[in-house]
Amino acid sequence: MLLPEDRKALLETIGVTTWSEQDEILDHPARIKLVAGGERAGKSFMGALSIITHLDEFEDGDIVWLVAADYERNRAEWNYLTDMLGKLGFLYKQTKRIDPGEMEAICGTANNPGLFKIKTKSANDYRSLAMEAPRMVVTCEASQIDYDSFLRLRGRIAEKRGYLFLEGTFEMSLGWYPSQWEAWKFYNPDDDAISFSLPSWTNRVVYPDGRQDDEILSLERLHSENWFNERIAGKPAPPKGLVHDMFDIAHHVSDDVTYIPGEPIHLWIDPGYSQVTKSAYAVEAVQIIDGQIRVIDEIYERLKVTEDIIDICQNRPWWQDVSHGVIDIAAHNFGESRPVDTWLQQAGLYMQSQSVGIMDGVERFNTYLKENPVTHQPNLVFNPKCKGILSELGGCANPFDEQMHVYTWRTDREGNVVGKTPRDAFNHGVKAITYGLVVNFGYARTTGQGKIIAVNRW
Repeated sequence: MLLPEDRKALLETIGVTTWSEQDEILDHPARIKLVAGGERAGKSFMGALSIITHLDEFEDGDIVWLVAADYERNRAEWNYLTDMLGKLGFLYKQTKRIDPGEMEAICGTANNPGLFKIKTKSANDYRSLAMEAPRMVVTCEASQIDYDSFLRLRGRIAEKRGYLFLEGTFEMSLGWYPSQWEAWKFYNPDDDAISFSLPSWTNRVVYPDGRQDDEILSLERLHSENWFNERIAGKPAPPKGLVHDMFDIAHHVSDDVTYIPGEPIHLWIDPGYSQVTKSAYAVEAVQIIDGQIRVIDEIYERLKVTEDIIDICQNRPWWQDVSHGVIDIAAHNFGESRPVDTWLQQAGLYMQSQSVGIMDGVERFNTYLKENPVTHQPNLVFNPKCKGILSELGGCANPFDEQMHVYTWRTDREGNVVGKTPRDAFNHGVKAITYGLVVNFGYARTTGQGKIIAVNRW
């Protein structure tokens, strides 16, 4: 990484001036940096600068990736790099397209010249995030990629002990991005990572008077504190009313949660079929290893009947180890017989069922989000590909429409929780896990004589 004085000289060559907030980010030696920026804060500019400031480290044959949810979201960084490398005389050649795009730039010394490549990647194509070992990865609008993609990118830089620069705006302060920002709020030596906020007002070109700029003050007056913090100040503002607010994607989600052949598979199910509400049919594939509930896979589909779901399950590699099933006792699908009967007749799998009280279920689920005091591991963990239930918990966007839909308490217009009943929506995967936990491990709502009392059921 260039020393501050060398970077200043380099940037003067291309007519770029940086502000103190930007210098702080560029000067930090951490290999992994997460920059949460406000709108028009210059996040794309910083992504390009992060590459420019490492020019002295690139060697012949090195690869740099620009990664976004799709190729088009790489365009701003691509254009900045084209301009900067061109002015420095380092740009050798580039493609006219960015979907995908590739440019080559000069690196090395006069006595040992070479070329490194900058390639655009789309996180929607997992195949593109493989095979190579980049020296550096810049993730554009990082909050819009999923957690699984983030883990893949982190793994890609491991071979060359490379750099990862993540930049983006918070999206409802949900998902892995704000969670990771919080984890790296202070320098984390174990991850060699740190996060920063880059408020909109640090862009002195747009807001000459900084924090006291008239336009910034006007935005602050017009909008809620949460909106201002998230969209302008670059600080997370988690929504109120999450039913399972103990869930932490950095703590409860891991790509180590995978299928272990030979260990029993439990299928915990909430059937759903509605042409009106388009509710999800959720099947959570679970293995219980040393007391830990491990959700290794899921089927999360709309407008499919139980026969369709069974076909999907029977084509998964873990089907051979399926031995237990739990299903909503009273669930019916539109236009078909009881799902419990279909599972028995078509798949030969007997499904256990039990009435589950709403609040008892909430409490049981939250109990398993806690850490085991002996192992210091959470009692309930998920594979990152289980995007249905993770979206309900606020870990990612909903897989059907790519919007944030979360299982929440009922709230008023100001977002304040009202009553003691959650909204019966965006909870199909959560229900499935809850049914399984209660049937297998019980739940506590009893009289003094140990008898189960009547409860409201989903």
